[in-house]
Amino acid sequence: MNAGPFTIYYLGHPPPGEDLDAWAKKKSEIPVMTRTSGLLELYHVHGTEEVSTGNVPPYLGFAHLGFTVPDVRAAVERLRGDGVRILKDLGVCERGDIPLSEWEEERGVGEGEIHENYAWFFEKFAMVADPVS
Repeated sequence: MNAGPFTIYYLGHPPPGEDLDAWAKKKSEIPVMTRTSGLLELYHVHGTEEVSTGNVPPYLGFAHLGFTVPDVRAAVERLRGDGVRILKDLGVCERGDIPLSEWEEERGVGEGEIHENYAWFFEKFAMVADPVS
Protein backbone atom coordinates (compact mmCIF):
# COMPACT_ATOMS: atom_id res chain seq x y z
CA MET A 1 0.00 0.00 0.00
CA ASN A 2 1.73 3.18 -1.21
CA ALA A 3 0.61 6.20 0.81
CA GLY A 4 2.95 8.85 -0.64
CA PRO A 5 5.52 9.45 2.08
CA PHE A 6 5.51 5.80 3.09
CA THR A 7 4.73 2.36 1.77
CA ILE A 8 3.41 -0.52 3.84
CA TYR A 9 4.16 -4.07 2.76
CA TYR A 10 2.02 -6.91 4.06
CA LEU A 11 3.33 -10.46 4.00
CA GLY A 12 1.22 -13.52 4.61
CA HIS A 13 0.16 -16.82 3.15
CA PRO A 14 -3.20 -18.37 2.38
CA PRO A 15 -4.45 -21.56 4.00
CA PRO A 16 -3.55 -24.74 2.08
CA GLY A 17 -5.56 -25.15 -1.11
CA GLU A 18 -6.79 -21.54 -1.30
CA ASP A 19 -6.07 -19.53 -4.46
CA LEU A 20 -3.27 -17.01 -3.73
CA ASP A 21 -4.66 -14.18 -5.92
CA ALA A 22 -8.20 -14.47 -4.52
CA TRP A 23 -6.88 -14.64 -0.95
CA ALA A 24 -4.62 -11.59 -1.45
CA LYS A 25 -7.45 -9.54 -2.93
CA LYS A 26 -9.79 -10.43 -0.07
CA LYS A 27 -7.15 -9.70 2.59
CA SER A 28 -6.20 -6.32 1.10
CA GLU A 29 -9.35 -4.70 2.51
CA ILE A 30 -8.38 -2.94 5.76
CA PRO A 31 -11.15 -4.35 8.00
CA VAL A 32 -10.23 -7.88 6.90
CA MET A 33 -6.48 -7.24 6.91
CA THR A 34 -6.42 -6.11 10.54
CA ARG A 35 -8.03 -9.38 11.63
CA THR A 36 -5.82 -11.69 9.58
CA SER A 37 -3.73 -14.08 11.68
CA GLY A 38 -0.09 -14.43 10.79
CA LEU A 39 0.05 -11.23 8.72
CA LEU A 40 3.37 -9.42 8.89
CA GLU A 41 3.61 -5.66 8.21
CA LEU A 42 6.73 -3.79 7.08
CA TYR A 43 6.49 0.02 7.06
CA HIS A 44 8.94 1.96 4.89
CA VAL A 45 9.26 5.76 5.11
CA HIS A 46 10.55 6.99 1.74
CA GLY A 47 13.83 8.88 1.62
CA THR A 48 15.07 7.62 4.97
CA GLU A 49 17.20 4.68 3.98
CA GLU A 50 20.04 5.44 6.40
CA VAL A 51 20.88 2.44 8.53
CA SER A 52 19.45 2.98 12.00
CA THR A 53 17.10 1.48 14.54
CA GLY A 54 14.18 3.04 12.68
CA ASN A 55 13.02 4.72 15.88
CA VAL A 56 14.74 8.11 15.58
CA PRO A 57 13.63 10.83 13.11
CA PRO A 58 14.62 11.60 10.44
CA TYR A 59 16.07 8.11 9.89
CA LEU A 60 12.88 6.11 10.15
CA GLY A 61 13.62 3.87 7.13
CA PHE A 62 11.96 0.52 7.78
CA ALA A 63 10.47 1.94 10.91
CA HIS A 64 8.68 -0.99 12.38
CA LEU A 65 7.59 -4.55 12.21
CA GLY A 66 3.85 -4.81 12.76
CA PHE A 67 1.72 -7.83 13.51
CA THR A 68 -1.73 -8.65 14.77
CA VAL A 69 -2.51 -9.92 18.26
CA PRO A 70 -5.83 -11.14 19.67
CA ASP A 71 -6.05 -8.28 22.21
CA VAL A 72 -3.91 -5.17 21.64
CA ARG A 73 -4.60 -3.67 25.08
CA ALA A 74 -3.62 -6.91 26.87
CA ALA A 75 -0.47 -7.27 24.73
CA VAL A 76 0.61 -3.70 25.53
CA GLU A 77 0.02 -4.18 29.25
CA ARG A 78 1.99 -7.45 29.24
CA LEU A 79 4.90 -5.77 27.43
CA ARG A 80 4.74 -2.74 29.73
CA GLY A 81 4.81 -5.07 32.73
CA ASP A 82 7.91 -6.72 31.30
CA GLY A 83 9.64 -3.33 31.09
CA VAL A 84 9.26 -2.76 27.34
CA ARG A 85 9.16 0.93 26.43
CA ILE A 86 5.80 1.96 24.92
CA LEU A 87 6.38 4.41 22.06
CA LYS A 88 2.70 5.01 21.28
CA ASP A 89 -0.12 3.66 23.41
CA LEU A 90 -3.42 2.31 22.15
CA GLY A 91 -5.99 5.07 21.54
CA VAL A 92 -3.36 7.82 21.27
CA CYS A 93 -2.94 9.93 18.15
CA GLU A 94 -1.12 13.21 18.72
CA ARG A 95 1.38 15.01 16.48
CA GLY A 96 4.21 14.03 18.83
CA ASP A 97 3.36 10.34 18.32
CA ILE A 98 3.82 10.55 14.56
CA PRO A 99 7.40 11.57 13.74
CA LEU A 100 7.86 13.22 10.36
CA SER A 101 10.40 11.89 7.89
CA GLU A 102 12.73 14.17 5.89
CA TRP A 103 10.54 13.45 2.85
CA GLU A 104 7.50 14.84 4.70
CA GLU A 105 9.34 17.81 6.20
CA GLU A 106 10.77 18.87 2.82
CA ARG A 107 7.27 18.87 1.29
CA GLY A 108 5.37 20.30 4.26
CA VAL A 109 3.40 17.06 4.55
CA GLY A 110 2.11 16.12 7.98
CA GLU A 111 2.37 19.54 9.60
CA GLY A 112 -0.50 20.75 11.75
CA GLU A 113 -3.52 18.72 12.80
CA ILE A 114 -3.78 15.01 12.07
CA HIS A 115 -6.50 14.23 9.54
CA GLU A 116 -9.49 12.53 11.17
CA ASN A 117 -9.32 9.52 8.79
CA TYR A 118 -5.69 8.92 9.67
CA ALA A 119 -6.38 9.39 13.38
CA TRP A 120 -9.21 6.83 13.23
CA PHE A 121 -6.71 4.24 11.95
CA PHE A 122 -3.70 5.32 14.03
CA GLU A 123 -5.57 5.12 17.35
CA LYS A 124 -6.23 1.40 16.84
CA PHE A 125 -2.66 0.23 17.31
CA ALA A 126 0.24 0.68 19.68
CA MET A 127 3.98 0.91 19.08
CA VAL A 128 6.65 -0.48 21.35
CA ALA A 129 10.42 -0.29 21.23
CA ASP A 130 12.39 -3.39 20.38
CA PRO A 131 12.72 -5.14 23.76
CA VAL A 132 16.35 -6.07 23.05
CA SER A 133 17.55 -2.64 21.89
